[in-house]
Amino acid sequence: MSMQALNRLVARSIIDPTVLQAFGAGRIGDVLADLKFSPEMRRSLSGLQSESWCEFAVQAYRIVQAAEEPVVRIQLPSPMEGLLNEGRADQEQVA
Repeated sequence: MSMQALNRLVARSIIDPTVLQAFGAGRIGDVLADLKFSPEMRRSLSGLQSESWCEFAVQAYRIVQAAEEPVVRIQLPSPMEGLLNEGRADQEQVA
C-alpha cells in the first residue's frame, strides 16, 4: 500500500505545486498525512534529509521498497521441462 501512496505523491507533485512548496518549506509531513502511509512510514519519510525533490523521491522509494513485503510469485515449471527430463534420466543413470 505504501508504494501506491508514494506513486500518488510523486504524481501529485507533477500537477500540484503545493507539494513542492511544502517540501521546500520542510513541511512534507503535512502532505504525507493526506496519503495512505502508515504512521511509522510517515515519520521515516518526514525525517529524510534531501537537497532536492528528486533526491527525496529516490530515498523515499528505497525506504518504502525495503518496508514492503515481497510479493509471493508462483514458480511454474517450463513446458520444456517434460521434454528435457528424458535426457536427464539417461545422464543420471550413467553417472
